[in-house]
Amino acid sequence: MSYILGVSSGIFGAAQQEEKMQYAGLPKKAQYAITKGVEFVQIDLESISEFEEFEIEEKMKKVEQLNISFGLHSETQAFGSREFPHLDSAIDQDYRRGHERLIIILKGAAKIKSKYVLVHSSESVPFLFLGRELQPTELVDPWGRRLDLFIDQHKKIFIENEEKPSLERDWIWKQEEVWLDLLHDKPEGYLRRLSDDRKISVRELARRSVLTDKIRNKKREKAVAAGIILPEQRNLSLPADLDEKVEKIPIVEQEISFTDEDEARIKFEADVQWKKEENIFNEIQLKQLWDYFKRLIRSRTLSYGPERTAYYLVAKWMEVNNDPLWLSIINITIDYYAKKDNKTREKWLSDKNIKKISIDDEAFRKFYQLWVPSVSAKYIWGHFRRDAAPSDAPKYDDPKKILEEKKIFFVFETPMAGLGNEDLLRLPQPAQMYYFVKQLNSDRFGIAVDIEHMLMDGLNVEAAIDVIPEGAGKWIRVVHAGWPSPLGPAHIPIPLGSEQQYYLYKTYWNLRQKGMGKDPKDEVFIIFERGGGGDPIQQSVLSLRLIKQFLEKDVAPEKLPMEFWGLETGQWASIDRQLATIKEHAWDPLKGLLQLPEEEHGVYSKAAVEKGKAEEWKKEKLR
Repeated sequence: MSYILGVSSGIFGAAQQEEKMQYAGLPKKAQYAITKGVEFVQIDLESISEFEEFEIEEKMKKVEQLNISFGLHSETQAFGSREFPHLDSAIDQDYRRGHERLIIILKGAAKIKSKYVLVHSSESVPFLFLGRELQPTELVDPWGRRLDLFIDQHKKIFIENEEKPSLERDWIWKQEEVWLDLLHDKPEGYLRRLSDDRKISVRELARRSVLTDKIRNKKREKAVAAGIILPEQRNLSLPADLDEKVEKIPIVEQEISFTDEDEARIKFEADVQWKKEENIFNEIQLKQLWDYFKRLIRSRTLSYGPERTAYYLVAKWMEVNNDPLWLSIINITIDYYAKKDNKTREKWLSDKNIKKISIDDEAFRKFYQLWVPSVSAKYIWGHFRRDAAPSDAPKYDDPKKILEEKKIFFVFETPMAGLGNEDLLRLPQPAQMYYFVKQLNSDRFGIAVDIEHMLMDGLNVEAAIDVIPEGAGKWIRVVHAGWPSPLGPAHIPIPLGSEQQYYLYKTYWNLRQKGMGKDPKDEVFIIFERGGGGDPIQQSVLSLRLIKQFLEKDVAPEKLPMEFWGLETGQWASIDRQLATIKEHAWDPLKGLLQLPEEEHGVYSKAAVEKGKAEEWKKEKLR
């Protein structure tokens, strides 16, 4: 069976007081499916402490005995969780705590025998807003290794020779965004300030040199006038006793003045000295700046958005090394925006003034929605590909081993964007996730599609699905169903026979053409994510049953029969019975308007009317 229907459990944090018992722990949540017409429930995990409930394993076995299986929706901001795995964070504390929490969740999922663990692909602060977020500058690379060690390993990419750095040659000095975040100035401005200060110092030294000569000459003039030395001794070396007498002659400030000739000499000496030391001075300052930069990214000093620095550096490294996650994700993202704007790829790039797909192209770099998903994916990749980590990376537990050993799927879902965050999330699109999960080298990973989340993120659903490569739908393990509203999280029921039911079917059918559930051996979980209220499910399971039925028959949307709308031949809502009812009451609006008496019963029913059997006659004549 390709498609398995289920419902989500709901959360303790949102339940009314009288309902809280129903959501008090994983076993209680799992039992929510019993009366909903399905045998699968997606349990909403609100806290890792839920895994510590007493006798949790025995309780979950009893749930299985009720013929209920389940998956796990991991922690998320939507459940009120303040701490959850930020798997694409470059901040050291977030990376370490995120990985530890990930392992706890996977071990807990294995303990209760969950079919899958589902996470939002990225709930980190959008890249655009990092500039107003105070963060520690303690940064790491995609494996959680100190970023300064990462830089040292790949220093040729960032600075050719750290002993002789060059503004014109080295890549790092041209990264305006990096230095504005950390220094609040460009390297050229930083050097200019230091150079100006040094020029002032050099000029002051030259002035002091001239002043010293003028004071010496003035003292000797006074010594001649006082008869201490002879005129011809004015410019000669004097005996120690005479020179000592000359030095003791007092000079006041008013006696010294600088002529234009003196000023010219001061400028000349200062310029000569600065030319001698300018290059070596700048080189020393750049070297000190480089050393400061590497110290700073290992400190806990708070700064605004230093995580951006890590993303820029990792992006350049990915580009230079032709990383599999670099161009694949960027290209599919460009295709999406071009399709969304109804343009060719070339026209779209031209209109955005993007001349080269490179972090060094200013227009490309500023359109960060194109490349940030690649770096976000690389950081998540680093958590799961511990086998590819450098030898000096931290020795974290390998989550992929748990997934493969316990046969658990790990599924990435489009996250929810809050109002104002539309089209700003770091890794929002299913097509981007496809290229990412492929690089994890395991069939235990997958994608979750949620139309409501995609709409909330400001995505064009049709364009986002259209760019998914052929066959990539095979990686779609979970579908979250619900009234497709852009103003979520709505989680509104799906009315039977509604346009929402048809839209969902059409979208899922397009995903099926990409490979979702085409192979009968594949399991695709279609989950109605419930909201609140008295009956949060209503007709949704009935609607999804019909969607499942015709998806498995591979019926194109335009060829759906009336049964899809809940109108089955021979049943109360069949076309024949509806048509008979319409004909029976066709003349009702004219009653009381005709001049002649109405013949309500017909000729052959006169006897029935006279004998009080009119109602029976009405029923019989329709048989």
